[in-house]
Amino acid sequence: MCFATLALTSCSAIQSAASSDTVASATGQSCGTAVQGLYSAYKRTGTIDLTNTANLNNALTVATAYTNLKQNKGNSNYRKAFTSGLIASSAGLITSANATAFVDKMLATAGLGNINTQTVAQTAATASAIITLLNALKQ
Repeated sequence: MCFATLALTSCSAIQSAASSDTVASATGQSCGTAVQGLYSAYKRTGTIDLTNTANLNNALTVATAYTNLKQNKGNSNYRKAFTSGLIASSAGLITSANATAFVDKMLATAGLGNINTQTVAQTAATASAIITLLNALKQ
């Protein structure tokens, strides 16, 4: 009976970890796509136009990813899966060579935590946080 309980608990823990990694990877993929879109717009115009719906949605996606990453900051498996997703979906903008520095910069950009559906249109604060993050990718 004790062995069956231990086995069930172990299986549950493994399933939970796998599920967390899947969520982290998906969050990283969404973030990578959003960062790539924002970077493309920023590089093209030199600014972030927050009257553009795509830029607003991308800013919200990055902010949500930031919040999730911050909540799991101490979880190395989450960070590893998040980073893999980020690399996979950023169209070569984020690579294994710059991914760690980018994730560190993301975690250090506190303004990202202030972006939500109510504040995203506050152009100065949102643009400042996003541009701070994108400057880590200047090529």
